Amino acid sequence: MIDEGRLGTYLQDHYAGSSAGIELFRRAADQQSDPVTRTALTRIIEQVDAERVALERFLAAVGSKPDPVKNAGAWVAEKLGRFKPNGELIRRSPLSDVAELEMLRIAVEGKAAGWRVLRKLAEDEERFVVAEFDALLKDAAAQIEELEELRMATALKVFRRPG
Repeated sequence: MIDEGRLGTYLQDHYAGSSAGIELFRRAADQQSDPVTRTALTRIIEQVDAERVALERFLAAVGSKPDPVKNAGAWVAEKLGRFKPNGELIRRSPLSDVAELEMLRIAVEGKAAGWRVLRKLAEDEERFVVAEFDALLKDAAAQIEELEELRMATALKVFRRPG
């Protein structure tokens, strides 16, 4: 038997994180200098939006709902994260492309950690379906792999000198 209160709080935290993550994905997709990266991030945004709907279902299954205070805090934290010096004062630094891809990968890894917890709980909890978490974990692994490829390609472009 699960502790619905604690699991609800845990899911609220992940939901707030997904809210911030979606904001970061959108900003990164809008501002990335590479069109291939922009297209990939836009596709991942659709997946993350669908996962957020799944999180809402999981919250409801334990008698909880998204916490507006946590969501607002995550939103503010994402906005504040934009104000970091990257060596440029007036225009966007190429370092921002690398840093954002790293943050996105870390966010997806955090999401996958949450799916692993829920998958384990689903083994003994009829309100959750193991196969759904297996699919979510598979998607997260693919997202991590794609983000890592994009991150490394971007880093090589940014850090290698021309010629």
